[in-house]
Amino acid sequence: MLSESHKRGFCKFCKEKGVQCDKKKPRCSECVATDKSCGGYDMGHIFINVDSSGPPATWNRGQSAQKHLLLDLASQPATSPPQHLDMLAASLPSTSDAMSLGSVDASKAILALANLADLHHLVELFLDLYLRRYGPGKTVVDPLTAGNECGGWRLLLPSWLGRSEILDTAIGGMVASFIGAQYQDVALSNHGGNMYLNALQMVQKALPELGASERKHLLATTLVMSSTELFMSNGGGSSQLTHIEGATRLLNLSLDSMDLEELHIYIVNQGLFEAISSRRCYPCSSSGFRHLARQIYSVPRANHNDLYFQWCERILPLPNILNTADTVVSSTAPAPISAVLAILDDLATLEQAIAPWYELLQSSMSTPWTFPAAQVSTDSVPFPLQFTSIEACTNYCLYWISQLLILEARQMVYARLPPSEIPEHNTLQPRISEYASLVCRSVQYCAHNTSYAATENMFLPLDVVSSYYVRQGDHERVSWCISAFARMSLEHKIGFAKKKMEMVGVRIGDSACDPEVLPDRLEYRFAQRCRTHRQSSPGASAMALTGPRTALSSGEPCSVSSGLRKSRRSACTLGPVQGSVLGFATQPNDRPTTAHAAAPRTRPAAAH
Repeated sequence: MLSESHKRGFCKFCKEKGVQCDKKKPRCSECVATDKSCGGYDMGHIFINVDSSGPPATWNRGQSAQKHLLLDLASQPATSPPQHLDMLAASLPSTSDAMSLGSVDASKAILALANLADLHHLVELFLDLYLRRYGPGKTVVDPLTAGNECGGWRLLLPSWLGRSEILDTAIGGMVASFIGAQYQDVALSNHGGNMYLNALQMVQKALPELGASERKHLLATTLVMSSTELFMSNGGGSSQLTHIEGATRLLNLSLDSMDLEELHIYIVNQGLFEAISSRRCYPCSSSGFRHLARQIYSVPRANHNDLYFQWCERILPLPNILNTADTVVSSTAPAPISAVLAILDDLATLEQAIAPWYELLQSSMSTPWTFPAAQVSTDSVPFPLQFTSIEACTNYCLYWISQLLILEARQMVYARLPPSEIPEHNTLQPRISEYASLVCRSVQYCAHNTSYAATENMFLPLDVVSSYYVRQGDHERVSWCISAFARMSLEHKIGFAKKKMEMVGVRIGDSACDPEVLPDRLEYRFAQRCRTHRQSSPGASAMALTGPRTALSSGEPCSVSSGLRKSRRSACTLGPVQGSVLGFATQPNDRPTTAHAAAPRTRPAAAH
């Protein structure tokens, strides 16, 4: 049995188990061997002469430990934080600011940033900021259960440390980039960028090696680097897409020889979300991948949002169906009736697969509701939806966008059929519009004064809806969606690539993020996108810029409303209130009956 004096400086796991700890950082050898999260080092005993009045000498790690210290120690003073960190304490937001990071202990933050060698500490700080773990016992202050967000794989980061130098370097680059963005610390952000480039070079050298596709740490590295692009304000850009495609190729090459784990689920989901957004073919959406998908989604997970993963598995065929539908509609040659009918059959099959999932969702999570009084704001919908949790909001939004995309694809291919073969053509557009409206009414719950972990749950739903409004030629609602993205960018100090929503120059501190200015700057780009769509989709008259508006009357029944609790109050159509154009046909009910509520608009029609 080891004495207490021998245990000084041990990690928490080794201390509790009474085993020898070699004190390697970021993970000791024992934790690496047993695949445990290594943490809880007693930092006070790592220093020599801790009771001395002078500055303590740092613990001198051996050569065997140095290979795990991937952050550049040579560039950092040994006894004092870098000069640029002296101003960090004063620049930290105050605790009185509801949107601030002030509840994070400032001295702890500075210590972590100054001691860049402690990668484990840096990862913990990243998770604190990412999840807003500021409550007692590091509880999340959002209405979000940590790990249940769509980016829940980031909770696995502590257990990934020490697996490989490449992965550790990539993780260091990702967390440094994110923390640097949150604190507006240019030096730390640049350090994260340099580590990212180092990891990229390591990956390029490792990939040609024999058996590279079988190394899980390389697969995890692609996931981390894709996230780094997002935190470096390049989300949606070509660099992030390169990592996503590379991860998909590595996954397909390794499936026959690699044991499946939770990592593989997130790799599949990452590619799935990008493919839904871009409407591109996705290898994992093919029918031949279906059996492997079942195995992947069946592996044990730390993330317990089962409904979220069930939706991902069921919706997996959607990207390829959308791509096929787009090809048929944009073709100048008449499409064979058999091809159109095959698409309709695939859409019907997908609908049938989602239906029982939606019933389970309704029975497991309360349906959304809204408050009786309208909210008057230029950047908010008048009756935003309320949910019991971020998880509930995410799952309902995922259902709504899947229905929107299925119904819209059906409407598109109907144009290639004789009118006699289109029994419900006149009923699709109101339902599609309502699904889009429901997503817009959900944005505020997930993305206003919430953590980045909560906000990113809305990236895909809002992207799908904004692209739908582009195809509709709905200028005002596209502007509202882009402004919503801009507000997210401002609040979290992380922008998107130029390609994302055609937002030019959206970067940290850039005035292009201003929600009041951005829509005007995008008007000409929006017109270009609409013209491009009309040229590529000549048969889709409903998608033309001059096509019909999506605002609908409030008295029309709709099957979409069946998932929302009915109210005793009668419906009413709302107009402008105190100068704010609401643009809605909805009910101010305790629970919305969503009588085709149109999406919000940020400005009066006369202003456009």
